[in-house]
Amino acid sequence: MLVEKSLSTGHNSTSLSPSMECPMNKYELAAQLRTLEQRQHQLLAMLRDFIDDSEFIQGSTFALPPHDPKQDTRHDTPSITVTPAHGLEALYAAHHAWGHLYADAGENTRLVYRLPGAIQIHSRHNEELAGIIDAINADRKTFRDLVTNSGTIIGGPNTRWEFLHSKGMFEGLITLQFYRQITVACDTARSISFCWAHKNTMQRMTKQQIIGTLRASQDSPPRHVIDPTGWVAQLEDEIVLLSALSDDARLVIRRPNPVHPQAWLVEGDSRRMQVASTPVLILGAQKVKIGLLKNYDVTQKRPPRQTKKTANEPLISRLWLYQEQ
Repeated sequence: MLVEKSLSTGHNSTSLSPSMECPMNKYELAAQLRTLEQRQHQLLAMLRDFIDDSEFIQGSTFALPPHDPKQDTRHDTPSITVTPAHGLEALYAAHHAWGHLYADAGENTRLVYRLPGAIQIHSRHNEELAGIIDAINADRKTFRDLVTNSGTIIGGPNTRWEFLHSKGMFEGLITLQFYRQITVACDTARSISFCWAHKNTMQRMTKQQIIGTLRASQDSPPRHVIDPTGWVAQLEDEIVLLSALSDDARLVIRRPNPVHPQAWLVEGDSRRMQVASTPVLILGAQKVKIGLLKNYDVTQKRPPRQTKKTANEPLISRLWLYQEQ
């Protein structure tokens, strides 16, 4: 029986949560990560069983081309083609997206895969189903926290990747897929729509803070710099430019994020917005309105609702540094 199956896992993610009081070594960290990874497969199998045992109401997904995070896509991407799927085809695609943790043959583990969409089912076991998803999400968060907070054990991003994908660990693991949470909407959901989002990461800094950063970079040039002398000269020009500004100049780093799909979910009288990386699972018998995600076309980009507070042209383009007007 499905209910009995859901209770047999003995799930307790708190027992594996990172602890600052009890430092781990690399072997203890590896053991905890393996336990979480093994349990993830068990929980995902249970999730599939519960969904397959439920009444399928409707579903739509919108496959996007894989994105390479190493490529600079902060400038507007001209277009992104969406491949829609509906009905059972969308359900199969959603199952794959939720559980696709390891790369297939020839698949690049560093690529980012996104499948916006929504799947609606009606189940007699909503509480158990929601509990399984809570357990999946809790374990994924614990896994991510263990990895990202263990710099003293496994080092920075590059050595971290090597540790996770080393022999005996998780060869072929698509790390971002493992980190992603599965979103659930309850029976109060009324509609879900999709759009393309353009957002900036904003950071206000003083003139002296930026000059200090540039001085430090002169003393320790990045590894990718081929001509250290030219690099130091370029930074000196930037320091001269900033020094000419008044001490109370209002400076901000306005770094654009790559365009990404976004979902608007209306539940009752509330409305929430979230990044649409994987399909939302909607639990309820009353059919919800599921919108479409259109192809992205930069020429159709909607102008911002608010006037920019920064100048149109950056002071230092490579830093995305602007002066507020």
